Amino acid sequence: MLDWKRKEVISNLSRIGYPLSSDGGIDITMLRQFIKATKAATKSQFITPLSLDINEITQLFDEIVLTPEETFTLEALQIIEPKIERIASIGPEKYGSNNRIVGARGGFLVKVSDQKKPIPIGSMGEGIWRILALAIALVSAQGGVLLVDEIDTGLHFSTMSDMWKLIWKTAKKLDVQVFATTHNSDCWSSLADVIQNEDLEGEEITIHRIEANKNTSVVFTEPEIVIAAQRDIEVR
Repeated sequence: MLDWKRKEVISNLSRIGYPLSSDGGIDITMLRQFIKATKAATKSQFITPLSLDINEITQLFDEIVLTPEETFTLEALQIIEPKIERIASIGPEKYGSNNRIVGARGGFLVKVSDQKKPIPIGSMGEGIWRILALAIALVSAQGGVLLVDEIDTGLHFSTMSDMWKLIWKTAKKLDVQVFATTHNSDCWSSLADVIQNEDLEGEEITIHRIEANKNTSVVFTEPEIVIAAQRDIEVR
């Protein structure tokens, strides 16, 4: 589990314990119950390995149109794809699940600098859709918590450093605490790039290895993450 720490502790949330499943994870139903129970206390979003549903993403985006949060979302996408100039929600009907090009990744058009006309975001691949879901969820969780299961899903290993850069910069700007899970060594080791290349203020990034037979996680600090990545030390 990867943990972006906020400096402030959410004092009005009580400590809640959940049993681990046989594979060392937390049941998705329990996570959804936790999010529902804490909605009144803090903003929160949860992304599964399948990303957010098209209708969920459209609804979240429509809530931030013509606000500073829309600009934050665009800036987050530009970290991954600088050619993106604008993004617009058109609903899932026109470019929805029946479209042979974009599949289920419809509902949005993007204007890119080397194209005269807007194109469906689904035509840019699964990775950019995943990034869109992360960006919108981050913005919607401003001042709260974002939970992401299997954060590397749909992303090529070469984009993971940029993905972490997007999350770190946006989470820092919007005061979001991010909890992400992964089983991918390329994913966690690419965190070292962010630690080495960005101006961190200490203990903003940690990795927690969760073991089923232990009451507490094994914590890796920022220097330890860098050393583990450089020496190919397993932390999962």
